[in-house]
Amino acid sequence: MRPIVGLLLISAISIHNCRAQEKLEEHASLKGKIGISAIMGDAFIKHNIDTKKNEISSAAALGLNVNYWISNKFALGVHSDMIFESFIIEEKNGELENNFIEREYPLSVNAVVTYNPLHSLGLLAGYGKEFSEEKDFSMFLVGAEYMVEIPHDWELGLSATYEVKNDAYDTFVVGLGLTKLVSFEKKHHL
Repeated sequence: MRPIVGLLLISAISIHNCRAQEKLEEHASLKGKIGISAIMGDAFIKHNIDTKKNEISSAAALGLNVNYWISNKFALGVHSDMIFESFIIEEKNGELENNFIEREYPLSVNAVVTYNPLHSLGLLAGYGKEFSEEKDFSMFLVGAEYMVEIPHDWELGLSATYEVKNDAYDTFVVGLGLTKLVSFEKKHHL
């Protein structure tokens, strides 16, 4: 894992521990809020033919997510990420000879549903498409994220997603993100 991700993770844990000790008020409602997240992390690529058989390569990844909270438990969103590396994969086409395809800085965009079974834990699933110059792949993903509240409607989060590109390759993405929660409701002062 990149050193900056480790440093940010330690910061998130420290902030979480401080906030737990302060016994802050009950979490404000998420319903009606929009969460805008920037995520930095690593993508671990399976079926990359640039590496030896059964080895996994890694590359830097950057993500941008937008979620609308329809209730305190469910959000609908659009999640995207880009892998900052070119690599060659073997496309599985069901025939004896498979095609080799170069992936140049692939960008994925997915419609995602997030469910919060616990206050800080989100489970997510989505479907979308990965785009690259030579060929696009449909894909689905599953994952989890752990969010830590920080002041002024900000959150730090640790996420892990497993992405399956149909008839191609899989990636496991681990990242650390910063989220701003925005509400368009007017606050009434007494």
